[in-house]
Amino acid sequence: MITHIWTVACAHAVIDKQTNALSLQDVIEQVTIRDTPRPDGALNISMNVVTLWERSDPGLQCRGRTRFAFCSPSGMPYGTAESEINLFNSTRHRTIWSIRGLPAREPGHHTFRIELQNEGETEWRQVAAIPLEVIFAPQPTEQPLAQSQ
Repeated sequence: MITHIWTVACAHAVIDKQTNALSLQDVIEQVTIRDTPRPDGALNISMNVVTLWERSDPGLQCRGRTRFAFCSPSGMPYGTAESEINLFNSTRHRTIWSIRGLPAREPGHHTFRIELQNEGETEWRQVAAIPLEVIFAPQPTEQPLAQSQ
C-alpha cells in the first residue's frame, strides 16, 4: 500500500542531480491577479505541485496511480491528470506536476485535490486538498487631470 506524505504548491521544484535533494522555492498559498476574471479562465501562471509518496510497509513493493485536479471554490474540477506511482525499486516517490496557465474563472478558495488508487483497487481515495486563494484585484485606471479654466 502507498501512503501520501505531503503535497506543496510552489513556483519552482528543483532536484539536485548529484544528491537527488529536492528544493521547493516560493511556496504558493495565494495568488493576486491584477486584472478581472477572463471568460476563458486562463491565468498566466507557472507553478509546480509536488507530492511525496512512500510505502506503508517498507518491506513490501507496491504501485498505484495518483490523480490530480485543480478545483473551483464550488469543488468542481477544471480538469484532471493521472500519473503512475511505482514503489518496486524504492521506498519513496515524488510526483511533480508542472502547471503552465492555471484555469480560474472566479475568485475564492480553490483547491489542488490529490487522489490515490492503489494497485488492485477500483476506487479513488482523496488524500489531500491543498488550498490556493485566488484574488482578482484590477489596477485602477488613471483618470485624466482636470483642466483649469
